[in-house]
Amino acid sequence: MKDYLNEMRSFAAVMENGGFTHAAKALGVSKGLISQHVKRLESELGAQLLFRSTRKVEPTEIGITFLGYCQNITQSAAAAFEAVEALRGEPVGTVRITVPVSFGEMFLDDIIVAFQKAHPRIQIEMELENTFRALQSAHIDIAIRVGLTDDPEQVAIPLGQLSELICASPTYWAKHPKPETPADLGNHNCLLNFQYYKDGNWVFFSDDGAQSVPAQGNLRLNHYPLLRNAAIRGLGVARLPRYVALPAIFDGLLETALDGYSSPLRPIYLVYPYQENLPAKNRLMIDFIRSWFVERPDLLETRTTSPRHIRLAQ
Repeated sequence: MKDYLNEMRSFAAVMENGGFTHAAKALGVSKGLISQHVKRLESELGAQLLFRSTRKVEPTEIGITFLGYCQNITQSAAAAFEAVEALRGEPVGTVRITVPVSFGEMFLDDIIVAFQKAHPRIQIEMELENTFRALQSAHIDIAIRVGLTDDPEQVAIPLGQLSELICASPTYWAKHPKPETPADLGNHNCLLNFQYYKDGNWVFFSDDGAQSVPAQGNLRLNHYPLLRNAAIRGLGVARLPRYVALPAIFDGLLETALDGYSSPLRPIYLVYPYQENLPAKNRLMIDFIRSWFVERPDLLETRTTSPRHIRLAQ
């Protein structure tokens, strides 16, 4: 019997990605090659695997049965190479990562540079996006996410909690007295991230409880680094994630206010699809990212003291 591993991998990719175009993108090959692979399988099997239309493809009954075997054999092949690489102590391959945009801009360049110096044979593909994608169908190995999905087949490792600081430039504070209470923000031009504060309100916590105040101003963006830059230039008061604000605070470009009040905390997780045999390259990256943040406790608030794996329950 001929070797049809590539053809089986292509057929599985078509099913997992919802069509030939997305399968080709996921595998990094042409759409024409994917089509040839599927036709070759159908010719060898003497059976139709897919119902094709202009809008979508669906598996036949035979295709559904055959898909399971394709997935098993391609996963076993990948695991076999990973096992040999682990024994040789030289992991190779590609790790695909997705992270929130501002988070990736602030951290991932430093993390990736340090990681690849230690493991130059591992390739990294990183996507910056703020949407939650299905990791397995998108062939993504690792994600960093603020909050969790309800997918029971994912494993999550807590990295810490995201907190926010009220900031403005020294020149802005020189012209506008710092607020003493959240209600005083009504006298300031607030720079708002409308993606996370759709109602335009900022919530604060203190010994007196929670307080919500309207954040009103003339600039609304959905990108924290741009809001930070606007605050540095004296345009107003920004509410920034701690990791975005701290470098500018250390450089004297921003000063905080309302330090006696705290923001709601949002947990940040490193997430990956559950696998019985996690590839060595993925494990190296997961451990590297976790250790990187453990060594920098000032970047994330209220760090979990003993990070552990969490298999989400159904």
